[in-house]
Amino acid sequence: METSIKTVNDLHTAIDALRSQNELKSAESKGVIEKINLALDKHEEKNQELIKKLQEKENAISEIEQKLISLTSSESYKSNDSEANLEIKAYENFLAKGFNEIERKYLRTDSFVSGGVFVPEVQIAGIIKNITEISNLRPFCKVRTMGAKTESMAVRTGSVVAYMTGEGESSVNSQPVYGDLKLEAKKMTAEGEISYEALQDSSVDLINEMTQEVGEKFAVLEGEQFVNGSGGANNMPGFMQHADIGFNNSGDANSITFDSLIRITGDVKTGYQPIYAFNRKTLATLRLLKDASGRYIWESGNLGVDVPANINGVSYVILPDMPDIAAGTFPIIFGDFKNFMIGERKALTVVRDELTLASKGLVKYVFHRRVGAIVTKPEAFKKIKISA
Repeated sequence: METSIKTVNDLHTAIDALRSQNELKSAESKGVIEKINLALDKHEEKNQELIKKLQEKENAISEIEQKLISLTSSESYKSNDSEANLEIKAYENFLAKGFNEIERKYLRTDSFVSGGVFVPEVQIAGIIKNITEISNLRPFCKVRTMGAKTESMAVRTGSVVAYMTGEGESSVNSQPVYGDLKLEAKKMTAEGEISYEALQDSSVDLINEMTQEVGEKFAVLEGEQFVNGSGGANNMPGFMQHADIGFNNSGDANSITFDSLIRITGDVKTGYQPIYAFNRKTLATLRLLKDASGRYIWESGNLGVDVPANINGVSYVILPDMPDIAAGTFPIIFGDFKNFMIGERKALTVVRDELTLASKGLVKYVFHRRVGAIVTKPEAFKKIKISA
């Protein structure tokens, strides 16, 4: 007799019938056993699939509940952040009612609970940074490596007197006079703190990033000091503050004139190799100036054959830290910058301090750089002042 098993009830009925049979070894009994085992195997497969689906559903619900707990305990929720509260309401709605009819139809990335959870955020390599302007004087100046904190240079401050004498007249004794200039290294400092977690988990090399950032800021700071340093206890003596560098008036109370640019070229002795120095805003003004024939005094040069742009035949350098054109300011200096000496005592150094802020889980980094600067020959420079 062939037994047909289609449902679980049929299965149980067959098992009961089997147990009631006396001749279990008969061919008919063996056929029934094989069918029963086959049905049991198929049933178990479906059972395991069901268990897996139920577990996945339970995990998903648990994840959503944990997310909701996290959101409701966040600072955004406590501060009534509207965007955060919308997300919380979406979770609460899902927990209470499940997906609505529209949500059942499709998944989407702009809703966290409707598919956005499966779209991870990817960080693009690199860091977006604005341009940093630096008064880079090193290519134009004399740079030396200092062997000590302070170095001195002998300077002739007075010469012998030469004069005409008549026959039999007595001569007057005279002799040169000397002094010294001191090049002193000043210290630039910066410090930063990084947590242990950030050092271990960040996708960016934070040590390298901080070192580059500090190096850039030191370059900005030294440029500011070279141009406008006061020469005080913690400052370098910038050339724009040097008391012995003279100036000419522009001839206009509010702007630069072409005549003043020409006149200043005669105030620096022959033998020096002076150039103009000013910021980019001043350059924009100079590009509009014309000579008496109506020709622009700024010329583009020919960069293909190493002829730089010039102002009336004289090259120039852009220094962002030079003053803007305004009444009473000194927006232009004309000089031979080989007579401004830069001393390099120590390049960038860093101290890694793991102890001071250890209780807070922070590592402290202290950066130093020691640089000096001095005008060696004030007569090699001349400034233009905006004044009538």
